Amino acid sequence: MADPAELLRRLLPDLLDPGYARAAARRQQSGRAGEPAHGRTEVLALVLGALLVGLVFGVAAADAAARAPGAEQARRGLVDEVQDARRRTDELSATAGEREARLQQAQRQALAGSSQGAAMLDTVRRLELATGAVAVTGPGLRITVADADGERTVLDRDLQVLVNGVWSCGAEAVALGGVRLNPRATVRQAGGAVLVDNRPVAQPYVLEAIGDPAAMHTRLVDTEAYGRFATFTQVYGTRFTVEPVRSLTLAAGSPAEPELAKKEGGR
Repeated sequence: MADPAELLRRLLPDLLDPGYARAAARRQQSGRAGEPAHGRTEVLALVLGALLVGLVFGVAAADAAARAPGAEQARRGLVDEVQDARRRTDELSATAGEREARLQQAQRQALAGSSQGAAMLDTVRRLELATGAVAVTGPGLRITVADADGERTVLDRDLQVLVNGVWSCGAEAVALGGVRLNPRATVRQAGGAVLVDNRPVAQPYVLEAIGDPAAMHTRLVDTEAYGRFATFTQVYGTRFTVEPVRSLTLAAGSPAEPELAKKEGGR
């Protein structure tokens, strides 16, 4: 006896048209055949992209390597020029100091012959001291300031406050970084360098002031400068030391050129 299910399948018509079945089969076959080609295209695109990126980096590296010797040579040339200019400046300053000393000696000899000349000589000496035109020696304070490791904490305005604070404490002569300060000397910042009277000064910044060490130290504690640097020390780790010194020698500074003063008769 035949199977009832089999008889039903034979009796019912095929609901799906044979054409649809054949079209579906063709689409499946074309899709499977295209998959490998599509994958190969993606791999080829990735390879070409990687080669292009590598080429760009290679050209950049070759260009940087070609430029490196020239840049290093230019940098060394600039450093040598700066060092030569600094040496010439130091030599000229030394020569000017020697000639200034000879001139001062001649002035003293010329004025020492009379009582009026002696009074004038005393006035000249006081003016030279006030303007920093002569080297001086005496007891005083040495103040050392330096940035904390890896941090820029001391700026030109901080050094300006410190210099003004030392003057207010009764200092008779002051030098910062070995540069003698006169009433018109400036402390400025140019990029990462500090210029004292237009001369670069390196860290640690050493300020030397001639005067009564004990009196100046006592007064300095009550100044804004001391409070500022004491705060820097606690907050940033800035180096700040004040020590009395029995004998300091401060070199003569560059005399300030008059801008308005002229000789009698306008010459």
